[in-house]
Amino acid sequence: MAESRMAETDEQSSPEILRNFIDNGFESDTGQAALVLGRTPEELESMLNGEMVVDDDLEMKIRGIADERGIQL
Repeated sequence: MAESRMAETDEQSSPEILRNFIDNGFESDTGQAALVLGRTPEELESMLNGEMVVDDDLEMKIRGIADERGIQL
């Protein structure tokens, strides 16, 4: 069970991870989070609204930065 859960990309949890990253690490400032992630604030907002998918590369970057900075996801 855990293996299949780990292997699958859960598109519904990715926006939640992004939201937690922005809220917990950047005091809900999408602009600051976008700067750190190398994306535009508009891209992040589109991901949060479900208009764009949080791709695997971005999710790995979010997790790495969160781990490095102690941000709770």
